[in-house]
Amino acid sequence: MRLIISENKDVYFNLALEDVLLHGTDEDILMLWQSRSAVVCGKHQNLCGEANYGYCKNHNIDLARRLSGGGTVYHDEGNVNFTFIQNLKPHEELNINFRKFLDPMMEVLVALGVNTTYSGRNDLLLDGLKISGNAEHLHQQSRRVLHHGTLLFNSKLDTLGEALHSQGHYESKAVKSVRSKVGNIKAHTAFEHVQDFIAALAAGFRVKFGYIASEITIEENTKAQELKTSKYATDAWIAGYSPAYRVEKELVLYNKSVKIALSVQKGIISEAVIVEGAVEPLSAAVSSLTGKPLNIETEQQFFASLNLPYTEELKYALF
Repeated sequence: MRLIISENKDVYFNLALEDVLLHGTDEDILMLWQSRSAVVCGKHQNLCGEANYGYCKNHNIDLARRLSGGGTVYHDEGNVNFTFIQNLKPHEELNINFRKFLDPMMEVLVALGVNTTYSGRNDLLLDGLKISGNAEHLHQQSRRVLHHGTLLFNSKLDTLGEALHSQGHYESKAVKSVRSKVGNIKAHTAFEHVQDFIAALAAGFRVKFGYIASEITIEENTKAQELKTSKYATDAWIAGYSPAYRVEKELVLYNKSVKIALSVQKGIISEAVIVEGAVEPLSAAVSSLTGKPLNIETEQQFFASLNLPYTEELKYALF
């Protein structure tokens, strides 16, 4: 059983590495990793409906999509991610089983003085506050399972709250996150630094469960870098994979409040209409959005057609 500690803090690389280890090996693996500030949505979620897109872009928070389903989570360097990748045994059914992976995590955490409990949604709580969100992906053909979760050690919880607060009214069949009150682990341990906490987690899994420290191979690193470039860091995957949705956005144009609605499919605006507050030349500008990709260039063109300066207040207003 391999224990990997990824030193790379690029969220797109680590999500790609999970994919490579799931599909390219037949080993049982535990990977501990971190990323710079990021919002990571589930495979079947609407990214813009889960994250405050503009806030994230303006504060250098990466927006990402993972291989598994479930809800949206926030990462930063005060958070620790853990990823279990295992083969199902012949007698095991091909079903989601969170506790198979969370039970050993809880056992290691208890040994570190962190006495967690389960929530009703198979997340982990500490003093009634959520400190770990989890998700799973089953690869049926190889009978391998990927389970990953977060451990909020000393995350910026105010930033988390802002980043996960979407702007606008969204209608979609996408899976929606269930928000919970969150807390950090640090105050409940003797660890001052997150790296010491990671080292203690690794030691716990080596001693209690027999994991053996292992490096990422050159081949695995190369494949992960390639998959990051071709999939995980692309707009087509991050935003374009969102299920079709309709959003109403309220803007202040020419000192007047207006509301427009956009229908978006695979990152393309399929319909754009004025809901209320029509002012000229808004009608033509809104109509011109239809058929265009929802990206920064389209937004710039939209406000330019209205003869409005593209200010920070308007940036990402359509997302």
